[in-house]
Amino acid sequence: MINDIEKKDIRYFQSPNDQQIIITELKNDVASDKRILEDLTIEPKLNDNSFHKFYNFPKYYDKAFTRDVKSDISFFKKCFHQYSNVEVKRVLEPACGPGMFLEILPEYGYYALGYDLNPAMVEYAKEKLKRSNMNANQADVIEGNMKNMKFDEKFDAAFICINSLGYLRSEEEICSHFKVMAESLKPSGIYIIEISCKCDDIKNEKKFDDTWYVKEENFDLELTWAINWYDIEKRIRHVDFHMVINDNGYTTKIEEAHELRLWIFDEFKQFSKSGGFEIVGIYNQNYEKIAENIPITGELGALFFILKKII
Repeated sequence: MINDIEKKDIRYFQSPNDQQIIITELKNDVASDKRILEDLTIEPKLNDNSFHKFYNFPKYYDKAFTRDVKSDISFFKKCFHQYSNVEVKRVLEPACGPGMFLEILPEYGYYALGYDLNPAMVEYAKEKLKRSNMNANQADVIEGNMKNMKFDEKFDAAFICINSLGYLRSEEEICSHFKVMAESLKPSGIYIIEISCKCDDIKNEKKFDDTWYVKEENFDLELTWAINWYDIEKRIRHVDFHMVINDNGYTTKIEEAHELRLWIFDEFKQFSKSGGFEIVGIYNQNYEKIAENIPITGELGALFFILKKII
């Protein structure tokens, strides 16, 4: 019988300028179909082509880039104590994404505010905080652009992870970000930035297989984040991203190109200095301090740069 055949709904998202959704087949379960469509479809307000499609699916992003948040926060706390001249109580997170840090920071006694450019991420993070019974005096999230977002009420510290800062590609955007961050922090405020610098040899960054898998109760993810090439002149790291979602029998495929700032340490140091910061420490992913005489290149992997406001 035809109704016994399980059909699948496949959506392809390709170029960043392509908003078309191609539905090839639909499952017969109408109720389930409605639920899946509500869960996956991009909201009409997300019509800005500057958004990569992947970031319009915060539930999957949250699982794809899960990390040991509590260990990170414990490390941040040590940095606050070591490098800050004030007791850190109010913490700011630009490009907060799905809010994985925001729901944990209050457990450590911090008030946390996050902001993100993508409305879908903000709504998802708000729901996470609501489910965690967080009130606005503990943690909150708002829409904002890290190029120019600043606050009248100052924060004691801030952080930004997984090279989100790399989406600011031009010198003008980067310097603007550092300036507004300095204006949003108290004197001697600490800003922790996680980025990876340019490898001396791109072969050290390009892996044979950059694919990983996530398995949850109701869905599976297959993801590939592959460094394609460096544009040295324009300081761009070109990345190919692919994601396949299998959610209750429905398959969604996303293929898109990401262009991020190709960080060179001396330039990064100058950018931060122009915005009013000095680098007071550099740590690896094991939270070990990098010696001052070691060249800072991509061969060290992603690093935590500890910046301190100097103006």
